Amino acid sequence: MSDTEISFQSGDVTLYGSLRLAASPDSPAPAALILAGSGPTDRNGDSALLEGDIGTLRFIADLLENQGISSLRYDKLGSGETALGDYEIEDIADLGFNTFVDAASDGLDYLAGQPGVDPERLFVVGHSDGAVVALALATAKEGTRVSALALLEPLSVRLLDLLTTQIHRQLDAVVGAGQLPVELADELRVALADAVESLRTEGTVPDDLPEPLQNAGLVHANAKALAEEDALDPVALVTALPAGMPVLTSCSDKDIQVIPSDVAALDAALSHTALTSVRMRNANFVLKDIGEEQSTGADYVAPLPYSAEFAEPFTAWVRSFS
Repeated sequence: MSDTEISFQSGDVTLYGSLRLAASPDSPAPAALILAGSGPTDRNGDSALLEGDIGTLRFIADLLENQGISSLRYDKLGSGETALGDYEIEDIADLGFNTFVDAASDGLDYLAGQPGVDPERLFVVGHSDGAVVALALATAKEGTRVSALALLEPLSVRLLDLLTTQIHRQLDAVVGAGQLPVELADELRVALADAVESLRTEGTVPDDLPEPLQNAGLVHANAKALAEEDALDPVALVTALPAGMPVLTSCSDKDIQVIPSDVAALDAALSHTALTSVRMRNANFVLKDIGEEQSTGADYVAPLPYSAEFAEPFTAWVRSFS
């Protein structure tokens, strides 16, 4: 099957995407909504911040196609053909994380209405932050639309907790390399703690944040989205999933963005579901096989094969309920 270019509406925004229909209208089959992670990540998993082909979400669509599963992936607001829609740059601060959840919900409705799609067998595949969107969909009052979930390299703790851990690690590294005085690093740690507290209590970021923290995304334009996403605790969300729901999680030892122990805690909270836990050795964050090398982030756009460590158990999981 080939991609069909489609668009659907979510509020005032027209979202553009790619639809693959695998079944004939006379034999409805399962279908998957594929959700991108954070930042300007488009329907294929490519990022405007990185020059080159990443293609993770297109790879997922290929795996699903090989199992006869229809799929929809789309350019979320701020990425690809959708871009900013009718919004101006200065409007972005008024848009929260729920804007992306609403768009995914409308995308799921669009997919459910396609010929050959069984609306009783819809599942959602979310990568990185897209896993939180997937969980928000599955635990909403309309969540019965979602029959299975795949949470790939998922955000497994509250967003600001992960951001804090990542920034502390970066500070430890530059201090250890003699590139930053301990005193300045400590000032950044205090400012970061203040920013997290402000976002969690007031939904704002302080005016005088140091530039390195602003470069990490702690700016006024992101405040509403950061606060809304941070309010969603993935561990709490998964406990609300129906007992016995097919769920897959994945993470890798070579992933430099997701901490395996955090995903393990998420898995523990998923004990009431039909959980498949995929643990990989040589895959990076975007599910490319980097072999014995360590991930640096540059490998995201390298012309590397996608991970068989992921593809094989994911395909078996799809077959188990489709």
